[in-house]
Amino acid sequence: MAGQLIPKGNDRWLLRIYKGKDPLTKKRIYKALKFDGNREQAQAELDRLIVSKSQEPSQNDSTMTVNQLFDQWFETVAQNRYSHKTLKNYQGVIAYNVRPVIGKVCLSELQPRHIQSVFSGMVARGTSSNTRRRLYSVIAMALDSAVAWGTLETNPITRVEIPRREVKEMHALTKDEVRRLLAVTDKGFYAEYFRTAVVTGMRPGELSALRWRDVDFNECTISVQRSLVWKGLVAEGWMLVPPKTKRGRREITISNSLATSLAALKSRQKHVKRAAGDQYQDHGFIFADSEGRPLYPPPLIKQVFRPALKRAGLPTTIRLYDLRHTSATLLLKAGEHIKVVSERLGHSNVGITLEIYTHVLPGMQRDTANKMEELLSRSEDTA
Repeated sequence: MAGQLIPKGNDRWLLRIYKGKDPLTKKRIYKALKFDGNREQAQAELDRLIVSKSQEPSQNDSTMTVNQLFDQWFETVAQNRYSHKTLKNYQGVIAYNVRPVIGKVCLSELQPRHIQSVFSGMVARGTSSNTRRRLYSVIAMALDSAVAWGTLETNPITRVEIPRREVKEMHALTKDEVRRLLAVTDKGFYAEYFRTAVVTGMRPGELSALRWRDVDFNECTISVQRSLVWKGLVAEGWMLVPPKTKRGRREITISNSLATSLAALKSRQKHVKRAAGDQYQDHGFIFADSEGRPLYPPPLIKQVFRPALKRAGLPTTIRLYDLRHTSATLLLKAGEHIKVVSERLGHSNVGITLEIYTHVLPGMQRDTANKMEELLSRSEDTA
């Protein structure tokens, strides 16, 4: 097992350990760990890690269990292929649904019925079809790696039916409902947050990551460059990540009135910063709390959004994410071209937009039919 000891300053080291090859890309994979101490201590720690790794079951070990496969897959493949948020999501869904049920089963004995028992249990617990489909993909990828490593001859999940897709219900507010909601939120501390959410259709993570340098007040545009994700269930654990696709990085035109409102917020934020003094952590975020930190969704939803919905006479089951759907739906019903809407939302292609908002299209088709009828009537009158 290869390892490297790389100096990084005064008694600081980077321990680099060869983990193997990605079964699909064939690229060499390394794990790097930071270590503080002298050279002798760093070398001892590196040797310990190499010995520990060598004692793990090999990728072609016929006694490898499902748990051991996922341990190796997460460490050698997934963490080098997926974002932090996606990786944590995959680890969580495997830990909760797979490990307790078939984790101790040897890969050499793994049958489709074992895998099916995982999904049967999820159905009994009322787990959504989207979660079941996502888990199916994760299991399939891990078992594909086992086949590529030579641990399995074939992937048993190919004989398990893919969970059926169920359309996730979403609530798009009407124009009247939006006006009622904004009439309430406009009186609060986060007025601009909710207006920006409706106007731009940005994802909550993209809103949280917005910085003042992303706004062009002269051109009235907002540039989406990143998203903010939370590492855990604590407000302090956050990180900024780039968009998943090229189209996720985009420029959104906003109204003059929203640009004016954001400029006023920037001025107010300076007063908040002065009042907080050294306690203010200035990360440049547009939507920040009283100490400059990005808005943490759980308290924002519980303490601000849901009470606002209640005061506006709207169902409290409406999600923060539904403001994004509201923005897209209102634009489409107003006759905006679906390609323009898709670009504002940052979808990787127009097909995704069409799939999500197909329920809006029948009404648009009726409008189109009426327009065509009107055009034909005019031509007959002039004949």
